[in-house]
Amino acid sequence: MSSIQGAGDPSERRDNQRFDLEVVVHVERNGTVAVWPSEDVSAGGMRLRVDDESQVPKVGERFALSFTLPLLADPVKAEGEVRWVDKGAPNICGIQFTTGLRAREVWAINRLHTRR
Repeated sequence: MSSIQGAGDPSERRDNQRFDLEVVVHVERNGTVAVWPSEDVSAGGMRLRVDDESQVPKVGERFALSFTLPLLADPVKAEGEVRWVDKGAPNICGIQFTTGLRAREVWAINRLHTRR
């Protein structure tokens, strides 16, 4: 049984369209880098799967993210804040980007729907 920690149902607060996309996300926390796959992405944030129970972040935690999107050669580098955590099998967390993405990164995310 899963339990969501954070403010309300996260699916009800989206400002940006989310696209199902699994990419490798490098998460830098406490001087180490973990690799968590994404489950979806939007111009405002992403949902990440955390397979290692000991790495599940806390709501409000901030860290650096790096990931590659289709259509872009350079990786996206952003800061993110954990907005909610769903502890279960698997553990999922919702990340809100706290640094604005560059225009070409937003463009690449918004083009994901045409690449299906």
